[in-house]
Amino acid sequence: MEGIKIIMHNAISVDGSILYFEPDLGTFYQLCAGFNADMVLVGSNTARTGIEMFYPEPPDEEPSDFSPSLDRSQHCLPWVIPDSKGILKGKLHILRRYEHCRDIIVLISENTPASYIKYLEERNYDHVAVGHDNVDLKTALALLSQRYGFKTATTDAGVTLNCQLLEQELVDEISLLVSPVLVGNISVNLFSKLHSAKGGLKLEMVKHEVLENDCYWVLYRVKYE
Repeated sequence: MEGIKIIMHNAISVDGSILYFEPDLGTFYQLCAGFNADMVLVGSNTARTGIEMFYPEPPDEEPSDFSPSLDRSQHCLPWVIPDSKGILKGKLHILRRYEHCRDIIVLISENTPASYIKYLEERNYDHVAVGHDNVDLKTALALLSQRYGFKTATTDAGVTLNCQLLEQELVDEISLLVSPVLVGNISVNLFSKLHSAKGGLKLEMVKHEVLENDCYWVLYRVKYE
């Protein structure tokens, strides 16, 4: 893919879990800021899980929720969310209020429910339709580069979206902040849905560093063959 460099950035345990431990979020976002990204690619399931964790009942929309706020710091980035099924209907205003979110661009497909498209249009969410049933990620990223001038993106996603990006050879680098903890049998492994050829997907070390609190940061370049 030309135009957008994708850096898959995640916090994991030593045994590769993305859940059931407390990562060093300050260090995680400090590392993320160092990538100088233009956008964040956010998984719809990850977004919904985060919303439901803090808001079991979504707060009511206010008039200000129907358009993006202009009062944002220079560190805010647009969030791009693939959501062809419309699972975030009625919840996007919670994300739009987040201080680090400049605004939201939703990736949909040709078969996205009409009610969700109406919901997006009434609230002035930019949306891009690519793909028949599911979002065509490769085409979508190319369009985002062309339309918005994005050059570099980080991910804020879980197992499904990250593995889809890897399988479609769209990830350039993998950044992992490893916390000194073992999650064990309840682990949710970051790469558990990755279908790769025999011998696995090859990586090349770019940088590694021991950080405070016994955390370890490693950056790999993905070597597609």
